[in-house]
Amino acid sequence: MKIKKSAFCSLILTFLCRAIAELAKKDSEIGAEFADLPENFKVNIGILPYGTYIGVIKTADGLKVKKNGFANPNLSVSFKSVPSAKKVMLAQQNLAQSYARHALIVGGDIAIAMGLVRAINKVECYLFPRFMTKKILPKIKKQTSTFITYCKITFCFGLYKFND
Repeated sequence: MKIKKSAFCSLILTFLCRAIAELAKKDSEIGAEFADLPENFKVNIGILPYGTYIGVIKTADGLKVKKNGFANPNLSVSFKSVPSAKKVMLAQQNLAQSYARHALIVGGDIAIAMGLVRAINKVECYLFPRFMTKKILPKIKKQTSTFITYCKITFCFGLYKFND
C-alpha cells in the first residue's frame, strides 16, 4: 500500500515540478525566487525511504525538470515519509508547516530553500482550488491562467525535460 501512496505522491510531485518550471516564466514572483540562482543550480525534491526524486535545474533557457533527480544537487528537499509528503501534495499542510513539524529534511542553503518554499506555496495556489488551500495558503493574485498552466504541464512536458 505504501508503494501505491508513494507512486501517487510521486505523480503529484512531478506535476508540481513541471508547474514550477512553467510558472517561473509566467509569474514574476515565482520567477524572482529563481532569478538570482547561478546557472546549473540543481534542486532535488523527493520522498524517503523509496528515493522518489524529481530534479529541477536552472539553465540559460529557464528551469528544466529531470525525472529521478540529480546525483549531486545544490539543494535537496526530502520528505521523511509518504504520509508527510501526502499532506503537502494534497494541500492539507503547506511546506513550511511540514518543515516546522520535522517532516522533511533540507540539505543545502536554507535561504535558498525558503525561496523554494515561497515558490511552491504560490504554485500550489495555481494547482489546487481555493477551497482546498484557503486554510493553509494566503489568497494570491494569479498572473496567468490556471487552465493554460495545466495544459502546458500535462501536454507539453517534452519542452521542460532535461537530459544529461
